[in-house]
Amino acid sequence: MSGDGGDPFDSLPPAIAADVLALVADAADIGACRLASRALLAASYACSRVRLRAAALARRRGGGRGEPRRRPAIRAAAGNVASLLGPHLRSLELDASEGWGHPDDATWVEEGEFDEGDDLHLTARETVVAWAGTAAGPALRAVDVADYWPQSCWRKAEALPVISHFCSNLMKLRLKNAWLSVDGLRIMPNLTHLTLEFIRLDDEDLNKLNECFPCLQILNLIGVGGLKDPKICLHQLNTCHWEVSNVPRSLTIHAPNLVHLELKCVRPDMLILDTPSMSTLKLTMDKLGPNAIVDGLASLKNLRVESLDLKSLLQVFIDNRDITTLELELPASTKDYELFEAVKPEYLLQLFASISEVKLAPRFSREMMRCLILCTINHFRSRSRRLLLHLPPVKDVPLLAPLFENCAPSCEVTILFHADSSDDIRRAVASIWTQRFPEIIWQWGTWN
Repeated sequence: MSGDGGDPFDSLPPAIAADVLALVADAADIGACRLASRALLAASYACSRVRLRAAALARRRGGGRGEPRRRPAIRAAAGNVASLLGPHLRSLELDASEGWGHPDDATWVEEGEFDEGDDLHLTARETVVAWAGTAAGPALRAVDVADYWPQSCWRKAEALPVISHFCSNLMKLRLKNAWLSVDGLRIMPNLTHLTLEFIRLDDEDLNKLNECFPCLQILNLIGVGGLKDPKICLHQLNTCHWEVSNVPRSLTIHAPNLVHLELKCVRPDMLILDTPSMSTLKLTMDKLGPNAIVDGLASLKNLRVESLDLKSLLQVFIDNRDITTLELELPASTKDYELFEAVKPEYLLQLFASISEVKLAPRFSREMMRCLILCTINHFRSRSRRLLLHLPPVKDVPLLAPLFENCAPSCEVTILFHADSSDDIRRAVASIWTQRFPEIIWQWGTWN
């Protein structure tokens, strides 16, 4: 506070004070600011961003020890905030994913059980209408709703159709923990970012999203279940992160402008990628099915693969393509020498020699060290310019000569020691390898 006891925020222009509150975002903190300053109280009516969390509301309004708790109505609070701020509100975040946050609360249920109540069901029609149907609806540019799974998983919610009806200017939407209905969904031409996380959908519902969100540029589907033969057909899509929760028969992506794809799945029988502009692919997969169609990868340059089915995946995604950066990792469940059983080290060394930049992630680095001990042929003409390797904790200087012998002259090799590596090992490794391979440019670092 200023020395004369005045309000230090009085000198701030109202618009800047409102921007400060938007950075605060959390409704509880904004409420505290309103009590502390008249200037911030006035500015709060023009705040553009608000976040409401059920657990935080419960902590603020809950009774003391031995006293009954008064449950706050987050659904009513969302409607009140939207009505109060009206056309000033640009971003609204509602989070009931943790319930009321009290293990002894009556709404608390064990994982996998249903809750018959609806006090935390934020994707229900009535709840969404309460805030979307106000003057804030057309003004909103970003909406983030995380529902309470025990109340939302067993009944379809109409959040999407309601939002499409009232929030015509919405650009970013994230919905989490719900079973969504698409009945009555309208086209949303301004929506460019969509994230669905732990959502239940049917194939025809995903087709409806393709139809009604034609201008999506960024799509994140994280743990979206209920899909059997899902197809993504979005002509303006640029970036996609898709973590498939079940085991669909096929996965199809038709996206002519897609540049970056991160795909995590188990074992699809058919994978169709019609993505001619894609330059970066990050693929996590148990096994590739026999019907992979990936002809539409003419622009692929950067590839990351996490799998034990390396031979199949590398042949499908690298053969006849000019890959410049390759990163390899193994599943966390990988056992000793499984990499050697999956693919021979000679094949890997020859592959590395054909790639400009190779990155070996921690688990892959550890198993590659074991493979190299069994390597018989290790000399290939190399164009490798960069190599990154994660060293696990070791007691002796590991045998990695076959790997370094395939580095082109002036190749830049970065060795990341595990944080638990002793200083003696670091010095010994650096001394031996720099003397044996003086033509390599060495860099050293640490990983945890």
